[in-house]
Amino acid sequence: MNKKYLPSGAPGFIFCSIMLKSCQEISSITEAPPGSIVRRQNADKDQQGRLIQLNEDNSAWVVAEVIDLKEGQFLAEGGIIRVEGTDRIFCSTALFGEDENSQKALDILKNWVLFGKSPQLQAQILEFVKTSFLPEQILQWKKDDELRNLFVPVQMRFKIGKYTEKVDLDKLRAERFRSQLAELTDGKHMTYVAFVPRDTTHEPMFFSIGTKPHLETKKVLGEQAFGFHPNHGGHIKCVLEAENSPVLLTDAGSNDLGGGIHASLAEAELITEALKSLYPEFVYRPLAGRGAFGLNQSY
Repeated sequence: MNKKYLPSGAPGFIFCSIMLKSCQEISSITEAPPGSIVRRQNADKDQQGRLIQLNEDNSAWVVAEVIDLKEGQFLAEGGIIRVEGTDRIFCSTALFGEDENSQKALDILKNWVLFGKSPQLQAQILEFVKTSFLPEQILQWKKDDELRNLFVPVQMRFKIGKYTEKVDLDKLRAERFRSQLAELTDGKHMTYVAFVPRDTTHEPMFFSIGTKPHLETKKVLGEQAFGFHPNHGGHIKCVLEAENSPVLLTDAGSNDLGGGIHASLAEAELITEALKSLYPEFVYRPLAGRGAFGLNQSY
């Protein structure tokens, strides 16, 4: 039975979400058994979740997979639904099982395009839907052409479809290099390749795969999603000075991307200024040639 209601104190307000025959109104939160779907409605909120237990003072529901039915959104993997005086509360034990309605509801999900495109997530999506919704809800949404109330929370929960997380590749590359600098200990070094722009409208970029030669570093860089075309290369070596304070000796002495042993101090200073702009938490000392590593290396 499609039943809409006007909550007391809110004349003219109508909930967009239907009430279901299997969802029974209760007068106290203690009436809902653990494992049931519980729902709280007022003029501002319409939320449901799978009841785990009452909180310590029996004043709120502790729930899993909280759904905002008013907005048709996923809210949280777990949380507290605290009932206030004007709220209406409901519960249902008509959960997913082996009955015909359950199978019909799951078939709606399984026929969804994004479900078919997410084979690695299908088992998790099925479990989420069985935990979070009632078969009757899904069938009614199908009838009312409101399946977004199912599909949007699934997308939000698993970050698929329009809610796929966008990876910031520039940030990923920058944080990776920051971690490599932080991991250098006394006497340890790494080779790097870099793009240092001639203007101020672009940021410098650095990349390293440890102590590998610059040619190999360039090759690996070209295989990365955040790849760039380096115009400098050199070495960075950590030394401990007064009071064990680390200093990063830095040169621009790549044979492939620089002047090797003839690389100037000015080139190294250009690199350290670029490093300071990105990673100001470290102390750098520019060195000419291959001063940050050694003259008899063939990188």
